[in-house]
Amino acid sequence: MKYVWILLIIPLILISRWMLKNSLFERSVLDWAIAILLIQVFVTCIRVPDIIFSLPKIAGVIYGLAFFYSIVALLDSEKLIKWGIMGFLGAGLMLLVVGILGMQWDKDIYFSKIILKFEKIIPKVRWNIPGAEEGFNANAIGGALILIIPLCLILFFVYLKGKKENYLIPYRLFPLIFFFVISFVMCSVLFFTLSFGSWIAVISSIWILLLPWKWKKWSFVLIFLLIALIFLSYHDGNKLLAGKNIENRKLLWSVGIITIIQHPLLGVGMNRIRQNPSVGYENSHVHNHFIHTAAELGIPGLVAYLAILIGAGYMCVQIWRISNIGWMRMMALGLGCGHLAHFIFGMMDSIPLGAKVGIFFWFSLALIASIYNYTIRNGMDAGRG
Repeated sequence: MKYVWILLIIPLILISRWMLKNSLFERSVLDWAIAILLIQVFVTCIRVPDIIFSLPKIAGVIYGLAFFYSIVALLDSEKLIKWGIMGFLGAGLMLLVVGILGMQWDKDIYFSKIILKFEKIIPKVRWNIPGAEEGFNANAIGGALILIIPLCLILFFVYLKGKKENYLIPYRLFPLIFFFVISFVMCSVLFFTLSFGSWIAVISSIWILLLPWKWKKWSFVLIFLLIALIFLSYHDGNKLLAGKNIENRKLLWSVGIITIIQHPLLGVGMNRIRQNPSVGYENSHVHNHFIHTAAELGIPGLVAYLAILIGAGYMCVQIWRISNIGWMRMMALGLGCGHLAHFIFGMMDSIPLGAKVGIFFWFSLALIASIYNYTIRNGMDAGRG
């Protein structure tokens, strides 16, 4: 609570923008959904018995939205949007380094021999970040990486095929090597997270959006084998850990649904679901982003969250249909694929609103909104011409 005054930076930013541009923020398709979400977050502030417990997640949502609107306001030209994309990839590389050095390793799996070898090689750093004093949850790292990996793969194949109209950088050889390397490294780190949900999510989203139909029809067997391998890899003696995980999720989903029934309109407040003994502090959420959002922010909060996700998909589709700038269309495809992966991941696991790594969700969303605003503005200017 002694640092809560730092939140005053938000109204200062809004006042500064009003003085400079006569508007509080840059408009986007998501404004009304975000407004409803903020109302539900504000309700948390006034109804929870101990706001100190909810404050980290409240601050996370407020700063995430401030970051979103700041990026949307800043990226108003092709050049700046390109810099924004590179900044997003740079942030992903930072996540790789910080995450792998501070990750909690899970050795209770089939690949334990490989994991143990790499764990000995990779140094350990205790970052002492509040809420992650013992290290970073591997599932959270995996859930953030899947927002970035499809974009990296898109950029690699763009430079591999040599379609200059889709180039983010006006060269070929160096970006080709660079995007191959970071794609390989990110996929490797995703493997080491051993996040079953992340694996399924990123494979599914790439299969749905990036593979042409002639490859899709021949890939069913490969996907089946991959899923079978993942399930079989989660074992503990004669018992499948995958089965244990499913049973555990059923329990957590039940807790979340009962909470929604008991508090349908306002929810129990942010960061409060973990106080239920059946969930606990370490789990922190009910492993489903829809159920968790509705339990903590009420059904209106869930509707707002759904509207944000639908709005992101709508913007990606419109960019793909309307834009005549090849690289923007490819960026919308990569970012949209990442959000689809994040959506699928959220059905089995969750990065709750306000979580620290949730900044990647808002960053990706801001890039989509920036490209969409530029595309619509550019189309309208062309129409006037």
